[in-house]
Amino acid sequence: MPIKDKDSIPNTFFVATAVCLVCSLLVSTAAVGLKSMQDRNVSIDRKTNILRVAGFTSEEIKEIGVDKLFENRFEVQIIDLDTGEIASEEDLKDCFEYLKIENYEDGLVNYDQFKASKSKVEQCAQKEDKAIDIAGIKYREKFSHVYLLMDESGNNIEQYVLPIRGYGLWSTLKGFLSVKPDFQTIVGLTYYEHAETPGLGGEVDNKQWKKKWIGKEIFDPSGEVKIRVVKGKSGDDPYGVDGLSGATITSNGVSNMLKYWLGPAGFGPFIERTKTGSSSASITSTGGSNG
Repeated sequence: MPIKDKDSIPNTFFVATAVCLVCSLLVSTAAVGLKSMQDRNVSIDRKTNILRVAGFTSEEIKEIGVDKLFENRFEVQIIDLDTGEIASEEDLKDCFEYLKIENYEDGLVNYDQFKASKSKVEQCAQKEDKAIDIAGIKYREKFSHVYLLMDESGNNIEQYVLPIRGYGLWSTLKGFLSVKPDFQTIVGLTYYEHAETPGLGGEVDNKQWKKKWIGKEIFDPSGEVKIRVVKGKSGDDPYGVDGLSGATITSNGVSNMLKYWLGPAGFGPFIERTKTGSSSASITSTGGSNG
C-alpha cells in the first residue's frame, strides 16, 4: 500500500486548518471562561480610581478593601446628559436592550458609557457637532454615570465624581474629575487610560502634576468654564494649572475636555439642576461601575 505524501498541498491545508480550528477553540474557551474575571478586574480598577480621585489613600483602600470602601461611601446615579435628570428605567430601556443588559438593577452598576458612545446608535449615543466637539469624542453617550461621595452618616454629599474623556496627542484620555458639592472647586483629577508619550503627555499620570489641580476653581463669576492648563507656570491663577513641558497638544486636550464636559454639552445641565435643587434623585444605586 503506497504511503501518502505528507508534504502534499491538500495534506498541508488539512493540517493548517486543523491547527487553526483547535487554536480558535482554545482561545474562545479561554475568553469565555475568563470573562467574569476580566469584568471583575475592570470593575475593581474603576472603583480604585474613583476612590483615589476622591482623596482616599492607598493605605485606606488596602486596609478597608476596594469594594467595601466604595459601597460604604459612594452612591451611583445614571443621568440623562441632555436634561440633567436622573435617568429612569424607561429612559434606559432601549439602550440597555441594545447593549444586552438584561437586568435593570445590574445595568445601573454595569452600564458602560464608553461602549454606549462607541455603539453610535440613537438609543445610546448622538453624533456631536464639530463646532461643539472640542474634546474630539465624535459621539457622546446619552447617559452618564455620576458618583456621589457621601459622608460617613450617608446623609450628605461631600463630592461628585464625574467621568470625563477627550483626545490628546495620540489617544483618547479617559479619567475622573472630583469636585466639591458646589461644583466650583476641584478635589482631584486622574486618568486611568491613555497612550500619550511617556515623559511628555504621559505626565498626566504624574502625582505631583495631579496635586496641582486640588483646590482650583472651575467657573468664573459669569458661569463660564475657566479651569484650564496654562503654558508654563500658573502662578496665582485660581483657574490655571501648570502646563506639561513639551506636551502642548496633550495640555490643550485636557483643557478642552474639561471645558466640554463641564459645559452645556456635557454635565452642564446636571450641574445647573443640582445647584438649583431641581435635579431629581429618585434613581440611585450603590455599587461599582464600568463607567
